[in-house]
Amino acid sequence: MKKLFKLLPFLLAAATLLVSCNDDDDIDQDLSSETKGAYILNYGGYEAGTSSITKYDYDTDELTEFYFQNQNGFSKINSAPQYAYHYEGHIYFMNNSPDNILVTDELFVAQDTITADIVKPRNCVGYGDYLYVACWGGDVWTDISISYIAKINLKTNTVEKKIALPGGSESVQIANGKLYAALGYKHAVAVMDLSTEEISYITTTENCSYLLKDKNDNLYVSLVSYESGDGTGLAYINTTTDEITFYPLKNVSSAYASVFALSKDESEIYVIASVGYPAVGGVKVFDTESKEFEEEPFVDGITGINGVSVNPVDGKIYLFISNGATTDGEMKIYSAEGVEETVKPLGAAPAWALFLD
Repeated sequence: MKKLFKLLPFLLAAATLLVSCNDDDDIDQDLSSETKGAYILNYGGYEAGTSSITKYDYDTDELTEFYFQNQNGFSKINSAPQYAYHYEGHIYFMNNSPDNILVTDELFVAQDTITADIVKPRNCVGYGDYLYVACWGGDVWTDISISYIAKINLKTNTVEKKIALPGGSESVQIANGKLYAALGYKHAVAVMDLSTEEISYITTTENCSYLLKDKNDNLYVSLVSYESGDGTGLAYINTTTDEITFYPLKNVSSAYASVFALSKDESEIYVIASVGYPAVGGVKVFDTESKEFEEEPFVDGITGINGVSVNPVDGKIYLFISNGATTDGEMKIYSAEGVEETVKPLGAAPAWALFLD
C-alpha cells in the first residue's frame, strides 16, 4: 500500500502524457478534487501518541479520519504535528517528539524527513528556495538564548544555516523583504532583514504567539500572557515603517493552536479569548477598518475551545474543541453570521486547519 501511494504522483504524470492537450483541464480538475479540503491537525499531546489528521471535504460534507495514516499505510503518527505549511507543491509538518520536519506531496504521501539541526520546530514560512523554521532549540522556557531559525535549502532539504534568535519564536511571517518572528518568551517581535540577516526588535506589551498577514503585507500579532499580565490583545504592525499599534483584549488564548484568523474578506479577525484548563471562553471579533473589538462575542461559553480557522473558499468559521490529549475532540462550523451549522468529530486536541484547493 505504501509503495503504491509513493508511485501515485509518477502514475498521474504518466497518464498526462497519454491524453490530448484538450484534456489537460480535466486532469487538473480531477487532481484538485482529490486534494481539495480542510485538513485538521489533531495534535493529541506531547508524547501522548494520539496525533492524527482528519480530512474534511466541505463540498460533500465527507469526513475522513486518520487521513495521513491511510495515505501512508501507517498505524499511527510517531511525532505530534505542531503546524503544517503548504508551499510549492509540498506540505511541511513541524513535528515534536521525535523532532523533525516531515515533507509530503499534496496527497499527504511522505517523501522526506528532515532531522539534522531541527530541535522543537514550531512554525515556518517559505521564501524562494528556502524554508525558515522557528525552532525552540530545547527547553527555551528555562533558557531563552537557545532558540533559533533554521534556514532550510529546499533543493536539498537540509539545514543550510542556523540563525540565533533568542526568545522562542512561535510564529514567523515574511513581509516587505523581512522575516518577522513572534517571540513567545520575550515582549517583542523580531525583525530580520532577509538580505543581511541582521535582526532588530519591535517591543510589545506582552509575549507574542502568532502572526497574521493581510493583503496589504502588514501584520497582526496576538499578545498573550503565561502569567497574569494586563497587556494582552492584538497589535498591528505596519511592515513598511515597523510601527506598532496595540488593541487590548483580556484573556487572549495562549494555546499552541490557531488562536486567531482573518475573515475571507479580511474585514474581521476572529480571536479566541479564554481562561482556565480546560479552557472556557469564546471568540471576539475585531473590525479591521474601525480597529475596534465588537462588544458582543461571536460565540461564548465554550468549554475546551482550542483553535479557530476560516475557510478561504466559503468564509465559514471552524472552531476546534479539545477534550484532552487522549480524548476525541470536535469541530463546530459557523456561518459568518454566527449561526452554528454543524458539528464534526475529530481526533484528540485539534489545533489547526490546512486548506487546500
